[in-house]
Amino acid sequence: MRRRTRQPDPLASVSAIREVIDELRERCPDLIPASDRGLFRLMNAVRHIERHPTGLSRSGRPGHFPREKLLEVARHLKAVLAKQHRERISPSTFIGFCLPILNYPSEVIEALEKGEINRLEASQIARLTPERLDVKPKKALAIRQEVLSNHLKMQGSQTQLRQRVAGLLGAETLVTSENLAASVHQVDDLLMVEEDDRRHLFYEQMKEFFFAMRDIRPEEIDDPTLEEILAASDQLMGVLYKIRLKRKQQAEAEKKGRNLFGV
Repeated sequence: MRRRTRQPDPLASVSAIREVIDELRERCPDLIPASDRGLFRLMNAVRHIERHPTGLSRSGRPGHFPREKLLEVARHLKAVLAKQHRERISPSTFIGFCLPILNYPSEVIEALEKGEINRLEASQIARLTPERLDVKPKKALAIRQEVLSNHLKMQGSQTQLRQRVAGLLGAETLVTSENLAASVHQVDDLLMVEEDDRRHLFYEQMKEFFFAMRDIRPEEIDDPTLEEILAASDQLMGVLYKIRLKRKQQAEAEKKGRNLFGV
């Protein structure tokens, strides 16, 4: 698989993203935080506002920002993107896929701005953080540089890059048709053993997703539908991340216990 010829990406640079933010701040200076940390917090709330029409969180408590404020920011952001990029990108996509570029490692940003990689490839390489790799920052930098260099040298595809990153992260499993099919068989086997176990509802739902993926055609996924899917997947992945984190913490505790008793 070889990389396809890509079209110029107007938002594949820090300066372009900052231009959007600067104009947004000019339009509503009292609403946009001065710090990037505050900006990210506000923008994520804007992105997820449609999930909670009542303006309440899942716990029933009010959100950190007034709903009216979020709606106003969303309206101005849409206007800025329409003006600068002729509505080629939605506010949700800008917040979810462009804004994070500001926090990418410098070598990833440099390759992105040179056009050597696209936004999706940059997001994959940026996942190779010291925390996820469980290494020192210097070692993580060396790993990213090696992955980037090899990817460019081999003119690799996005799929090949995702496979490489997934392998380095270890605990992450790349979704393929083969392991999806294996999961379906696993669900059937589990249900035959303990039919009344409510935990099987999770596997049953994943099974439904698998069959839905086979039936849905690419042309049926328009931008609004994609944004709904991404919003829902954000919630699901947040829960799954907690499960993986808990598993990792348990494994580390067991390892410390074995070392303590010399096992």
